Amino acid sequence: MKYVLLCAFVLLSFIARSQQLVSYRDTANHFSVGIPAGWQVTRNKQIPALKLMARRLSADSARFEPENFNINVIDEPRSNVDAVTKKLLYYISRNPYFKLVDSGSIVRNGKRMIWLDEIHVEENRPDTFFASVFIDYSDNKTYLLTATTLLPFSAAYTPLFHQVGNSFLTGRAARKERLKITLPAGIKWIMITDTEVDNLATRQFLPADETPQQWTLLLNNMTMENARIDNIDLAVKNFSDAAAKNASQAKTTLLGKENNPQRRWALFKVETPGAGNPESQLYYVVQGPKSFHAVFIAQKTETLPAAFISKWSAVFKSSKVVYE
Repeated sequence: MKYVLLCAFVLLSFIARSQQLVSYRDTANHFSVGIPAGWQVTRNKQIPALKLMARRLSADSARFEPENFNINVIDEPRSNVDAVTKKLLYYISRNPYFKLVDSGSIVRNGKRMIWLDEIHVEENRPDTFFASVFIDYSDNKTYLLTATTLLPFSAAYTPLFHQVGNSFLTGRAARKERLKITLPAGIKWIMITDTEVDNLATRQFLPADETPQQWTLLLNNMTMENARIDNIDLAVKNFSDAAAKNASQAKTTLLGKENNPQRRWALFKVETPGAGNPESQLYYVVQGPKSFHAVFIAQKTETLPAAFISKWSAVFKSSKVVYE
């Protein structure tokens, strides 16, 4: 039942030219990019500047193919895209096997991004690689998107790499509707996720002394942008059905609701009595002016104590829809 809320939403995709891309937005690092359908997105927290990695999966297996791209965000005070590009070219041209194939720029909303197509070899690797590099500068930071494949496949993947590059946007986005929650005192919380994939925005929080691999409490706050639920019972049913698919013991109990055009919300719990690996959640779902919001607190127990429900019900009901 882990992350059962994710199962309740159907993520939409958009068609950008010839390839299907899924929009990914990192609100913490202020960038968005289109991910090719069928590519897997990962993070490497061992390298602070590396904010995203995406790799192509084989169509008939979980095996990774050579094609991939990554996004690095580097502090670069008082600079600009031309100075950054000059510095980058200096460093990569020191590779004796480096060759610049083509270059150009993209201008959007008066802001210029520079791109480079290049060929290189890597240390201790027999292959020759082709890469499309997209360089942007915003908020005193350098943004580098580097898409790579083996040289024999460059003709096939250059159009896709440039399609991804053209979808790459940086800088602070316009304010959006979000559900603001004041977390209770007594626990220090850390945000482990702050992303947007298509029209689904997700924020996840853990106690500071826990990890995504080993946790006892997990808070999810999600927004389906520009979505409207005309019957709150349908939302409750969707979550309940998703829970039942993940754990046969799942039991949903409605704790309160309003279902009128002026105010539409529901509070309910999902518990897993008798489960071998229990996880129970308290949910609060609410229709905002333009978007639908859902938040839940998960605990690795078969049931939720009354004091826990009372405490978090008050937190959720005091939340406010804001623009940020």
